[in-house]
Amino acid sequence: MTTAAVMLGFGVAAAVGTTLRWRASTTLGPGGTLIVNVAGAFALGLLASTSGAAATIVGTAGLGALTTVSGIFPESARLGRASPVLALGYVSLTITGATAAAYVGLSLT
Repeated sequence: MTTAAVMLGFGVAAAVGTTLRWRASTTLGPGGTLIVNVAGAFALGLLASTSGAAATIVGTAGLGALTTVSGIFPESARLGRASPVLALGYVSLTITGATAAAYVGLSLT
């Protein structure tokens, strides 16, 4: 794969991942961010045994843009204003859910 093709693929994958995350979080709120993080962790687990430019593009650009640690904190702060317990549950569910999903993805490869 040429450098230009990798760069183009990287840009397209990042744009798609970012757009999907934005749509999920604006449509579903904190639940959308949770869903994309868990689904992205699962997909990254599946990709862990692959290599090459396509894996780098999909894993780093596409799934890296889809998943977001930085989105967890504003969401949890908003939830924390309503209920600190709800915010703690959200963060805990995100971390344990994403870790479990990545484990399942790894197990399937």
